[in-house]
Amino acid sequence: MDIQKLTENYRKRFDAFYGQDATEKSGRKKKNKRPERPNYLSEVVRPVLDALADLMPEYGFAKTTDKYAMFGEYYRIKAGIVLIGGFSVDEDFGLIFTPLFHGAPCGEELKITDSQQLVEELRKEFEKREVKMKT
Repeated sequence: MDIQKLTENYRKRFDAFYGQDATEKSGRKKKNKRPERPNYLSEVVRPVLDALADLMPEYGFAKTTDKYAMFGEYYRIKAGIVLIGGFSVDEDFGLIFTPLFHGAPCGEELKITDSQQLVEELRKEFEKREVKMKT
């Protein structure tokens, strides 16, 4: 999954919705239907988290539900009951991964651009904490 593409698409929708990308056609003002409000959670975060269930089934990731929400400063990443990290958003709508332990940052932030990079970072965190895989 190309996470950078998801964030770029979100940025375009954000700009279009909030009028930063407004252009007039042929000098005449036309009433355009306002696009649907962008939602970072549903357009970027949830698709990335939902993909982890398929990319790393051995760790017990589950698909998110409509009740999933940001907790504190992070969109939490949990494998079963294990909180492994969280996502935050940078000023350019990039997805930032931060390892978390008991809800607090315990490692370096890293901008995530694709699912392979995320999987590698999560595997490193699981190995550091000696988290057992599901069998």
